[in-house]
Formats: sequence, structure tokens, C-alpha cells
Amino acid sequence: MFKTPILKLAVAATLLTAATAAHAQDSGALVDKLVKKGVLTDQEAEEVRADMMRDFSQTSAGKLNLTSSVTELKIYGDFRFRYQYDDREAQIASPNNVSQRSRWRFRLRLNADIQLTENFFAGVGLETGISADSGNQTYDNGFDDYNIYISKAYLGWKPTEWFTVVLGKQKNPFYTTDLVWDPDINPQGAVETIAFHKMNLGGGGASAGGYSKDGTAYASSEVVSVPNWELTLVAGQFIFDDNNEFNSVSTLGTDAYMFVQQLIGTYKFNSNTSVTVAPGFMTYTAAALTGLQNENPFTDVGAINSGTTAVATTTTDAFIEQVTYSAAGVPTLVRTPTTITTATATTLRPNATGTSQPQTVTTNQVANRSGQQTLVGAASGLATDPSRAGTQTTTTVQTASSTTITTNNTTLPASTGNTNQQHIITAPGDISFKIGSLKSKFYWDFAYNLSGEDRYNEVYQLGSSAREYDDRDALAWLVGFQVGETKKKGDWAVYLNYRETGIASVDPNLNDSDFALGELNTRGFKLSLAWQPFESVVLNLTGMTAWNIEKNLIGGRATNSPAIAQDNAANVIQVDVNVKF
Repeated sequence: MFKTPILKLAVAATLLTAATAAHAQDSGALVDKLVKKGVLTDQEAEEVRADMMRDFSQTSAGKLNLTSSVTELKIYGDFRFRYQYDDREAQIASPNNVSQRSRWRFRLRLNADIQLTENFFAGVGLETGISADSGNQTYDNGFDDYNIYISKAYLGWKPTEWFTVVLGKQKNPFYTTDLVWDPDINPQGAVETIAFHKMNLGGGGASAGGYSKDGTAYASSEVVSVPNWELTLVAGQFIFDDNNEFNSVSTLGTDAYMFVQQLIGTYKFNSNTSVTVAPGFMTYTAAALTGLQNENPFTDVGAINSGTTAVATTTTDAFIEQVTYSAAGVPTLVRTPTTITTATATTLRPNATGTSQPQTVTTNQVANRSGQQTLVGAASGLATDPSRAGTQTTTTVQTASSTTITTNNTTLPASTGNTNQQHIITAPGDISFKIGSLKSKFYWDFAYNLSGEDRYNEVYQLGSSAREYDDRDALAWLVGFQVGETKKKGDWAVYLNYRETGIASVDPNLNDSDFALGELNTRGFKLSLAWQPFESVVLNLTGMTAWNIEKNLIGGRATNSPAIAQDNAANVIQVDVNVKF
């Protein structure tokens, strides 16, 4: 069959068209089969292969040459153009009590997800910002160019549907909100994921969900049956900072490691309604931190002067005279020698800009001397006065006064072990449902540091401040509501949440760098509006207003470098144009 040259050419043309349309799918096996059946000769087969390769190489897909170990490659990214305004009011007043700034900023991210043979996958990411919690660059410095940094570089292995391990710098694998994790942070280390609902435990079958081909996101897969529940364990061992092991100080010679475990459970009532809870625990090795590039980093610093206190003590000698008249108007004078001591302490505390501002505290102490005198009638030097019968008066007669001033400096020792005393319980979750045709969600987050008091006193060095530790300092929580989502052209969404973040509750190097400009000891609201006018474009308007939980949390590392709670209030407005490609 097909012995004529015309038929052979027709077969070759069909193969050529199919190969070109298939975008580099290998048609070599089909050509070999046609040779074996005698449809094509060896020479004709080589000519067909050459024609296919030549024509396919002229297409856009044919110009991309992949190694044999790559079975699928996905390249994608996004660009964000942002206007941002923010202002802050410092706890310790300065000549510029309210700081304001407005900036034009941008962020560019490029990503590649690579599916490899034998159940391996990999990924890389590039972005414009060096900070872990921000990829933003501010338009500045004339028309200078901007740096590109590696934001992701990981390798994953998925030997079964229910188990995955990923090594390297990767997308955050945990279910969370920006209360604990800034959404821009990509942790680095090892992550193991066990999807219990995908195990064959005796008849339930596997459910939809689990890692996508890039190993970083949850995606649907073909299943036998889908139960109403999903249960996934995610465990992460992360390299946070590297230190010199030969340093004699333990925290300076210990690498900073972070360990996070989370159990993510979802129950689906129906296709539109579900409940998710995700209890977890995170902790660190006690280690020093240096060189962090976060928007508001909390790292090791040397000893600093936390304030100069001048105490003015004024001693005044006086007599307290009490005169009492009898029913007949006869006076009785009781004279008590007294020393009145007034101590006024004025403390100059440097703020973040180095400007010192006074805080004044005054105390009075009255000490009685011995030698009290009681004089009656004429002995008192006062005349008998029946009109004053039954009355009593008290006066103070000053005799001498002197003032002495003493000055002392309060020094905070060098701050090391900034990861110490963090043993944090987390419990985010949500209830998802529909309002009409709009996907909606009520969501929450919770974090409590079991070592909050020790972190407050030892790491933040607030034990010597005038304010005592409170359990509220170790607690962070958030509640929010979402209506709608932006997935396709014409979609819109509204997000609103309220949060409180105690100063010793979460890691200041992980929490959102935008809300309250990354500070702790804050509470407030975040409102975001999103609209997708085109398939690849999303517009966002976000406003955040925050104020402090404790109004006078001054001293220690709260208001001294590195200051993590220096403001009474902070407000942020962001206008974004997001383009995905």
C-alpha cells in the first residue's frame, strides 16, 4: 500500500503538518513505523525528518530547545506599578513630629516552573527587590537601571500523589495571612508535605488537591472519588541566617534555623461551602542576626545609650503649724518641724533619628522630724478669740531650701540572639461560601508566643522600662472578610480586616512590611478594593490605618535602634496597576 511517490509525499506532508501543529512533539517514532511498514524508504524518512526539523525550527516554539530531562516548562511573571503614600507619628516627639512621604514604585517578577522526568520538578524566580519582604524598587537616582535578584531556586520530588519534598528557596508552602508572614517572603530550606486524604486508606480513594507540577501550589488532579475532607501536614526546616561557628559567644556562633509545622484541614459541605483550619507551631534556634535587608529589619546591634537621667532633689525645711480653738476661744498651737523632699527625674531618650526628647517624672516625699511642740493659750503667742471657737487651721512655714542635681546614663547591652524566645502557636482559618454568584470568605488568624514574657524582657530589653509585661504583648490576631475575587475580565473583590499585634507575639522580620510599616505593638484596619478591567490587568486600591496598643511603650528596642514599635500611629495608601503575563 502507498507505493506511489504521490502517496508517499502526501504522507510526508501530513506528518510535517502534524509535527508543526504539535509544537515539537516527537514524530520520529511515527516515521520509523512507516519505514518498517514499507510506506517510506530510509532515504525518504530522513528527508521527511529534515523537512520537519527545518520548518519547525522557523516557528516560535521550535526556537526553544529543551533538554531531554525537561517534560514541561512554564514561564510567567508580573509587573506592578505603584503609588504609595504613608505617614507616621513617633512616640518620642521630634522636631518633625509627623513624618510623611510619597513614592512611585515598581516590582517586576519573572518565574519558570520546570517539570522533570522521574517525578522531579524545579523552579526559579527573579525579581527587582533585595528585601525578603518586598520586591519593590523606588523610581530614583535619575534614570539609573535597577538590579535583579534571585527570589526562588528550588528542586522538588513527588514520588507519590500524597508525598512531596522541596529543597531550596521556594514559595511559602503554609496556609497563612499577612499577620504572621509577609506574602512576598519566599523561605529557604526543606519542606515536606504529606496529603493524608490522598493515601489509599481502604476505600476512600484520592481527593482533588495537592501540589501542582511546580510543587508550590495546590491544584486539582484526576481522582477516583473525592471525599468531603482534606488533611495535609506541611513541615519546614529553614536556614534563616548563617553565623561563624568559631565565635565564642553561643548566639554569635550558632546558625539561625527556623522550624515550622502546620496541619491544614478542610471540610467541604458542598461545592461552594467549606471550612479550613490550620493549626501550627514555629520556633527558632537562638542565634544572632546580621545583614538582613527587610523593609524594617530587627537585627543585632551593639550597646547603646537608652537615656540620660537628671535627678533634681530639692530639700525644704519647714514647720507645719496647726491651731485649734476651744469652745471658749482659747488657742492651742501644735508645731511640727518637717522636711519636704521633692525629686524630679528628667530622662532624655534618643529616638530613631538620634534626637533626644525629655520625659519628666516628679515624686514628693514628706518626712516628719522629732521635737513636736504643743503650746496652749498665751504660750502660743495667739490671743484668745471666742469668735473662732471650735475652728482649726493648718499652715506651713518654710525656713530653708536647697537643691542638688545628679546625672546618670542608662545603657542597653549589645543585642544578640534576636531569634531567641520565639515559640509561637498559630491557628489561621476561613469559612468559604458564596453570596449570590460571588465567592466570599470569612477568615481569621491567631498567633501566641509561649515565650512572650522572656522575649519582652530579654530580647527587646523592656524589662527595665516603666511598663510591666502584659499577656496581651504575646498575642496577635486578625479577623477579615472577602467578597469576590479577580480571576477573569470584569471581576472585582473587596477585602477588609482588623488586627492586633502584640510586641512579643510574632517575628518582626516575617510580618507584613506594609501594615503599620512593619512595626509591632499595633492595631488597626486594612481595606483593599480590586477590579480586573482586562484579562491580564488588575487595579488595586489599598488603605491601612494603624495605631499602637500600648501608648507609652518607650525604651528598650521598642524605640531604640533597631526600633520595632516607635510610632503612635502609621497610615499607608497604595494605588497599584498589576499586569500578569
